[in-house]
Amino acid sequence: MIARTIGAAIAAAAMAAITWASNAPMTVNGSDRGVLRLAWSARPERVEVCREQTAEELARLPQHMRQPLVCEGTSARYRLTVRREGTLVIDRTIHGGGVRQDRRLYVFEELPLDPGLTSIDVRLDRVDEASTKPAPAANQPPAAETVPPRLVFAQQVSIRPRQVLLVTYSAERRDLTVVAEASTR
Repeated sequence: MIARTIGAAIAAAAMAAITWASNAPMTVNGSDRGVLRLAWSARPERVEVCREQTAEELARLPQHMRQPLVCEGTSARYRLTVRREGTLVIDRTIHGGGVRQDRRLYVFEELPLDPGLTSIDVRLDRVDEASTKPAPAANQPPAAETVPPRLVFAQQVSIRPRQVLLVTYSAERRDLTVVAEASTR
């Protein structure tokens, strides 16, 4: 009987602690700073390098495998740079997921900002270049579904205390866009 009473008291105390914790106000380090959040995913462009086969190379191949143009392809890599007030704060290379890096690429970065007016410059530039680019293969997505070679978001923005300013990729516009009234943390 005493064990049940102790067990019930422990369960009630645990329930009260959970209730209190779920209603407690949350603060992040007690800070009133805002946050610039970069968050998006997209398909990287396919970069193909093509070359003409020589007559000798073609002669060594069986008749049904002779193609004058041979292409090797990979998914493009991109350089993400973020500048605040002209100072570089983020500089990294982004590539597609998966072992062959041919899946969607994902960007998620957060940069704390002091409240007030500040200039932000976000750039995503393709690193890889193709020497020639033939028509897309049947199994490749159309160019409209992939990230363009260059994306730029450069604006002066006003940050309120504890505001989250979201910069994301719009696939319809094929451009970086800002969601100024994103939820606060």
